[in-house]
Amino acid sequence: MKKTALLAACLAAASVGAQAQSTVQLMGLVDVYAGSMKMAGDTTRKSVVNSGGMTTSWWGMSGSEDLGGGLKAGFMLTSFFRADSGDYGRFNGDTQFSRDANVSLSGGYGTLNLGRGKAPNFLPTIMFNPMGDSFTFSPLVLHSDIDLFNPSGWKRTVPADTGWSNQITYSTPTFAGLKGNIHYQFGEQGAGVNDGKNNVGLNAFYSAGPVGLTAYWEKVEIKNPGGTDAIVASKPYAHTDWMLGGTYDAGVVKAFATYGKASSDDNAFDKTTTSLGLSAPLGSGKLLASVARTQDDIADKRRTTTTVGYDHTLSKRTDAYAMLMHDKITSYSSGTSFGLGVRHRF
Repeated sequence: MKKTALLAACLAAASVGAQAQSTVQLMGLVDVYAGSMKMAGDTTRKSVVNSGGMTTSWWGMSGSEDLGGGLKAGFMLTSFFRADSGDYGRFNGDTQFSRDANVSLSGGYGTLNLGRGKAPNFLPTIMFNPMGDSFTFSPLVLHSDIDLFNPSGWKRTVPADTGWSNQITYSTPTFAGLKGNIHYQFGEQGAGVNDGKNNVGLNAFYSAGPVGLTAYWEKVEIKNPGGTDAIVASKPYAHTDWMLGGTYDAGVVKAFATYGKASSDDNAFDKTTTSLGLSAPLGSGKLLASVARTQDDIADKRRTTTTVGYDHTLSKRTDAYAMLMHDKITSYSSGTSFGLGVRHRF
């Protein structure tokens, strides 16, 4: 009887310990490339050693605690940095933890996340093009998220960044291959400074065998990470973006396609973007190819960007890549860029 009672007590203690179990993980990625860059509209070519050829370099911490009853608490603190110079952030003035800074509660009904995190546009864009989250060589990402500070004056189609601050996000569980996220960002600008402005959006993902599908929609009024100039335009007009995407993995080749539109309430902005791509296993890596075309109906201009490359796997955590890109905008000189780089995950 005593042995039985002792065993029961030990099992109860072990159960309490398991419920209170917590983990903290240090993680990150370093990506550096050397190359020669010339975008459409550039007047000169630039030789560079830069950070983030295929993925923006970052580091950070994440943690979780089992609260029992199927409920977990978590946090995420991750920061971008420029590995070529050692500076933090993606650019001068970027916030310390502009990648993630949030806490979460998750269980059988999904996950509730509070703080800075991914915008609705981010995952659909990077998951449905073969160059992933390359802000240097992915045609779709360049058209969506990068302005050109040259005579072309080309503006990205998504004005509110790939991450939103002051955000509440609800993520559903996966039902029969379908999962979704609902995003709401508070403007927090105060009385007299665009008070009442906010961002709202959602995205969805479906996966079944070789087929993958996605969609996102967002209506934005606030830039990110924020500030007194947080409105997305010189006047308080909302900017709406949406995109549909799909993939099909046939084994010997994986095909990618997206179609999306960006517009503003005052009809001063109206762009449509189509992208196609493929990845194919080759040796110890993958052959990658992608093209994106954006039609600017207001300025009656078109931009076409094409990238081909090879990503060679060196280990589970390290790969080396070579990329060649051509960029063209109506009425401006075209540009050709290439880069060789190494990406390491930890």
